[in-house]
Amino acid sequence: MSAATGVSMLIPVTNGWIAPSPAQHALIRNYLQTREGKAVAVKFTRPVSTRSKSQNAYLWGVVYTTVAESTGHTTEEVHDACKELFLPRRFVQLGTNEVEVAKSTTQLSTDEFEKYLTQLRAWAETELNIRIPLPNE
Repeated sequence: MSAATGVSMLIPVTNGWIAPSPAQHALIRNYLQTREGKAVAVKFTRPVSTRSKSQNAYLWGVVYTTVAESTGHTTEEVHDACKELFLPRRFVQLGTNEVEVAKSTTQLSTDEFEKYLTQLRAWAETELNIRIPLPNE
């Protein structure tokens, strides 16, 4: 996040207290100095893991490749089409234009990514008559 909107970081907890690194401490101090005399919101959450490297390798090496080989499209075309079909939409304001875009697979948590993979396998089987092997097959 930019200093205009706030800061977000992962800080370890030690003995029941947050323990920012010196660099994190400096970033926090610099941000708070811009908010002198004003309130700030502090939110504690558990970090969410994004898709794993093995999940991504399976997506591109098995799922997209299987669909691409069966349909005659490139893996990139399959990727773009599947994002349009299955990923949540959001709106981005660019100047006076509001543009609808699909969420990127890089932004999915491991759980969201697994749901995406499940949707792709079910869709390929029912719509394209293509069976995509599971990761451990």
